[in-house]
Amino acid sequence: MSEGSVTTGGDTGGGSVTQGTNPSGAQTSNDSNFETEAPGLTTSGDPDATGTTGQGVEPVPPGSRIPVGGGDYFLLGANYPWKSYGGDFGSNAWGVYGVHTKADEIAGQFQQMADSGLNVVRWFVFTDGRAGVIFDNSGTPSGLHADVLVDFDTAVGIASDHGIYLVPVLFDFHWMFWAKQEGEVQLGGRSDTITDPVKRAALVEKVVIPLLEQYKDEPAILAWEIMNEPEWSIADLPEGSPDNQANAVPLADFYSLAIAIADAVHSKTSAYVTLGSASIKWIKAWTPAFAAAHKLPALNLDFYQAHYYPWMDGQGFDNHADYGSLKFSPNEQTYEALGLDRPLVIGELVISDDAGKRLDTLLNNGYAGAWPWSLNSDYSLDLPGIKAWSEAHADIADLPAP
Repeated sequence: MSEGSVTTGGDTGGGSVTQGTNPSGAQTSNDSNFETEAPGLTTSGDPDATGTTGQGVEPVPPGSRIPVGGGDYFLLGANYPWKSYGGDFGSNAWGVYGVHTKADEIAGQFQQMADSGLNVVRWFVFTDGRAGVIFDNSGTPSGLHADVLVDFDTAVGIASDHGIYLVPVLFDFHWMFWAKQEGEVQLGGRSDTITDPVKRAALVEKVVIPLLEQYKDEPAILAWEIMNEPEWSIADLPEGSPDNQANAVPLADFYSLAIAIADAVHSKTSAYVTLGSASIKWIKAWTPAFAAAHKLPALNLDFYQAHYYPWMDGQGFDNHADYGSLKFSPNEQTYEALGLDRPLVIGELVISDDAGKRLDTLLNNGYAGAWPWSLNSDYSLDLPGIKAWSEAHADIADLPAP
């Protein structure tokens, strides 16, 4: 272990996931004018590039605000991780149980979030591959299940009706866990769609791009997230902690997938692209500087995202060869001192109480948003406290409607 390394443990974030739960029996746990139809958006390329997406807009500058609809905002939202893990978008042999089958219930919860001042919802899509993606007999992705678009149409409609932006999370780190079979449904076991160049290209071309193209100009989609907490399933990440249930993939292969998805988002849509890093501990692994040092192509995210749970308190690096000096907790680490080239949102954290104090700390430390975990899983949300904070900070937290 290199100088400044620490051994982590405890909650990996992202909630708990029961790997083989049939949803038929139980829910799986785990002041600006709107100038264009797009959220505000960005370009791929390095931070100094002048390339464009379909909307021809400039890269997001570093700082504590993110452009949306002609203004610059602190993205106040929440995780709505799933009604049924891996089954909200698409169907499988267990049945049809996605968003479109629960539209009224979900609309009521979106109303609850909107009434509490939450403007952004982070929502998991394909998770561990149990539903939504069609695979051929060799395990190569061959397309989207028809119910995926039905469920997405419903989700986008609900979000638009309530003035909320979506951040769909395409994949979860459980995608790379060892395969488990539950009846006719395979859970995980999809590492080869990252390590095999043919299967990786098929995943992007047959699954990701058709979804992006279907919603390419949808103003309610603020950003596409490549994967939730991939660090738990990467074999050779500096100071990594791959889960012992993962068929962990090489960093270079994951970079290849992430770059292909990021490039597709930039070329096909008017949305941002991000990645849900498990901790500030690893946030620099997704920066152009890290990529250059490791002879990897640059992964051009529009804003960074890191998660925070109490196990990170009091931990950090001191002059680490790859990550420098930093604290893992955003309560202890300022954004400015990280020296990032894009804003950083705290995409998971617990705000079950003292919302005003917790949000003030993140705002004062320079972060560009906070999405507490979660409305449906693991932790309650201090919705009255969040609402009061949102109203007191309406100038930066009240996004224009999609």
